[in-house]
Amino acid sequence: MMKKLQLILRYLIYLVKSRNEYLIHSPFVYDFVTNVIYKKTSSDINQNIENLRGKLNKNNNYIKITDFGAGSLINAKKERKIRDIAKNSAKSKKYGNLIYRIVKYFKPKNIFELGTSFGISTLYLSSANPDSNIKTFEGCNESAKIASENFKFLKANNIEIIRGDFKDTFKKEISSFEKFDFVFVDGNHQEQATKEYFDIITNHSHNKTIIIFDDIHWSSGMENAWKYITNSNKASLTIDLFFIGIVFLDPKLSKENYIIRF
Repeated sequence: MMKKLQLILRYLIYLVKSRNEYLIHSPFVYDFVTNVIYKKTSSDINQNIENLRGKLNKNNNYIKITDFGAGSLINAKKERKIRDIAKNSAKSKKYGNLIYRIVKYFKPKNIFELGTSFGISTLYLSSANPDSNIKTFEGCNESAKIASENFKFLKANNIEIIRGDFKDTFKKEISSFEKFDFVFVDGNHQEQATKEYFDIITNHSHNKTIIIFDDIHWSSGMENAWKYITNSNKASLTIDLFFIGIVFLDPKLSKENYIIRF
């Protein structure tokens, strides 16, 4: 209960500090906010993903959870219902569509995702650019099995799922990969691990690489990690949407952390 109250307080602080497009002076950020963040996605687009989410939300079967990260604020039990995981772990339709619009707009070719869960966000990535190459990492074998079935069901053939502890699988994969264009970090949720992911990712990125970090206000540790990222010389421009943080590395962009109401 205390953690939930702290999250609510952080959200109220975010609302006070946030601004909309009318208070943005950067042409790049204004364009991004108006044409991507605030743009609406047609309700029929990605409806197949939402239909799949609906089925997961009704699934009363239990699976055994393997969690290498910070765990869950909602349920710390090792065996959980699929529906509870789907409701609490998957990104909402609102943020799924936002991620879809970002990928649709920038058209990244090589995409990494840390934290597959049941693959809902992965499917939004795939839908936005079917020609992309997506590697998604999941520590829980039973979650990865369900995600793999979901990918096959929706014929998302551009996704490769890699199972195991991130500290082993991610570093191994990334060492054999020269550069990537887009990374969605939605796993572990611990301060030191998040900092390390940022440092590793930026060593295998280019000026146009985009990184999204999930749950940047989830805990004081995650807020410290987000502060580390925004202060880094490697991050040119960052956007705080409370539940996610977006990082642009292009040195041509003016360095600033925008807090945008979403």
